[in-house]
Amino acid sequence: MNTRRLKNFVPVCLAATLTLAGCASLKPSDFAGGRPVFQPDRFFAGCTHSSGVRESAGGAPTERVTTDTVGHWQGNVLHLEQNLTFGDGKTQHRSWRIRRQDAHHFSATANDMVGTARGEAYGNVFHWSFTLALSPGNPLANVRMSQWMYLQPDGKTMINHTTIRKAGFVVAQVTEQFRRE
Repeated sequence: MNTRRLKNFVPVCLAATLTLAGCASLKPSDFAGGRPVFQPDRFFAGCTHSSGVRESAGGAPTERVTTDTVGHWQGNVLHLEQNLTFGDGKTQHRSWRIRRQDAHHFSATANDMVGTARGEAYGNVFHWSFTLALSPGNPLANVRMSQWMYLQPDGKTMINHTTIRKAGFVVAQVTEQFRRE
């Protein structure tokens, strides 16, 4: 490579490196100082309601979604019964079982989940991911869910942003606001 090409190559490489470093993904622990502290197992004990919108991969709104959830403790397991209603009137029921592993880590199972969800809570943020079986018994219909939840200053409102991926590609997103009674 001649020196002229090398002189042009170095700034391009440096710019690319800085751009990629700036895109480093956040971790839940990056929010450790956030207040109020979000404890998802306490937030979802009792009744919560949400309303939001599902969006296409490109960000266009496609339908409304609401949930009504009731959580109760059985020993050290939080049982959640969640009813989802979509804009077209279709409904879905999800039964969650959530366990606190330690001060920051959680695991969960649900009736339409493949395997176990793993999550972390730090400060006012909770993040978890899991595989959802859209058509149980057909692994080709599974999608990967990544949820970022942000507890708001009033301690009773939480914003949830879900990214839904299939084969690594974003196929939809959901943004919703949960309110604790």
